[in-house]
Amino acid sequence: MNRVLVLDADSVQSGAILKCLRSSGYATAVLCRRKSGYGYYSVYADERYIGPDSHDTESYHRFMMRFLDEHSFDVLIPTSDVTAEYMSLHKAELAPKTGVLMPDPEVFMTGYDKNRLMAVCRKRGYPHPQTVDLASADPASDEVKRFPYPALLKPNLTSGGRGMTLVRSSEELAAVYPGIREQYGDCHLQRFVRPGGRQIKVQIFTDADRELRYGTVIWKQRYYPVNGGSSCCNVTIDDPGIVAVCAGLLKEIGWVGFADFDLIEDPDSGELLIMELNPRLPACIRSAFKSGVDFATMIADATLGRPLRPYEYRPGKSLRHLGFEILWFLKSPDRFRSKPSWFRFFGRDIYYQDWVGFDLLSFFCGSIGNLMKQLNPEFRKAKSGVNW
Repeated sequence: MNRVLVLDADSVQSGAILKCLRSSGYATAVLCRRKSGYGYYSVYADERYIGPDSHDTESYHRFMMRFLDEHSFDVLIPTSDVTAEYMSLHKAELAPKTGVLMPDPEVFMTGYDKNRLMAVCRKRGYPHPQTVDLASADPASDEVKRFPYPALLKPNLTSGGRGMTLVRSSEELAAVYPGIREQYGDCHLQRFVRPGGRQIKVQIFTDADRELRYGTVIWKQRYYPVNGGSSCCNVTIDDPGIVAVCAGLLKEIGWVGFADFDLIEDPDSGELLIMELNPRLPACIRSAFKSGVDFATMIADATLGRPLRPYEYRPGKSLRHLGFEILWFLKSPDRFRSKPSWFRFFGRDIYYQDWVGFDLLSFFCGSIGNLMKQLNPEFRKAKSGVNW
């Protein structure tokens, strides 16, 4: 039986990933930073390991090289941007020890670096917000002063909205930019898309020839923080047009394997604008799983050189994150008039991110871990979203 190791398995999507892999005949293992997460105690994990924080890149690499010499795994699956980046940057060193399905470093960074991705969109005509690279444009230049404010100052390499700051003038940009750049690295300035449009996620799997094999679309109906954050209620929808757009962009940059796009709808034009590419299975991936498309098994099969199994996409499946939904209810002024109704907890097509099957201990430990994060003021500040 082939063995799959899920990296940074503290994440909420780990339980759903492990369940799919187990159902597909794979032996499963998790590598976690701590026990207070979703993956370590999951009933769908056959083996459990604790490792260093993946953000400490040097320690993590030394650990992985030793770990993979001592333990044999056929496939690695990342659940965080950090471990996806690690797998790409160290692909040549990992390949003799385990299976790695990840674009080569140059291709990976073209997609993962938000500013570089916007540059490809601009050059090739893919829909995206107007963007200026602040690494090559002086924040005091005429181009930046003439930029249509309000605008978003965004780090090129970050996740979950960390460091993203709304600025209303070039003077405000000049005041906050040095601190953001010092903490998060190079940044870009992007046109602020005002609220009112949909937030969409598109999941794509491309084969070795960079051709689209499967695509799914998730509409984020509620999110926490309420002014823009992680999805806490979403539904899968059918939109082959936007799947084709995102698949075309992946082929343009040479991407192979799985990718997840974030898009925002411009309420003035109705156009869906590409915002970023996430190189790993997102937190809400169970929506796609329940809609009939098992990207976790797809990654494992493709890593091993096996033909992909047939899948039929059946959209219309809703996914809620119970913990974040409670926080949304406490914070949102729309709690009693939200559509879909917040009070509809059960139904044939309603599922949960943080509660998978009968995995009670995973739900309990993961919820405790999430609560501890929310009590951390630095984490709350980083994930506070954009106040408009």
